[in-house]
This record gives sequence, structure tokens and C-alpha cells, in this order.
Amino acid sequence: MTAAELRAAAERIVTKDTLSYGAIRPDEFRKAEILAQLAVSAAISETTHARGTEPTQR
Repeated sequence: MTAAELRAAAERIVTKDTLSYGAIRPDEFRKAEILAQLAVSAAISETTHARGTEPTQR
């Protein structure tokens, strides 16, 4: 999945849960949090790939 797709998935979880139950449930929040973290990682990876560079290893 791309960064945008992961971000959208996280937003869908939060929106659906909030509309259905009033407050987001902890398990759904955790899923959204994981998807958001993956979106950030994917965005960094996509940017690095677009630049044609690899991140340096320490």
C-alpha cells in the first residue's frame, strides 16, 4: 500500500468508529495508530525512492 492508502485506511477506522459508537474504541484506535505509522514509513520510503537515493546506514 502507498502512504496515501495507509493514511486513508487509518482515517476510515477513526471516522467509522466515531460515527458508530460515539468514541473510538481502544482496539480500533490502535489499528489506526499502526496504519498511521506505516503511512509515515511508506512516505519516507516513497520519497527516498523518488529521489533515487538510499538512506545511509549507521
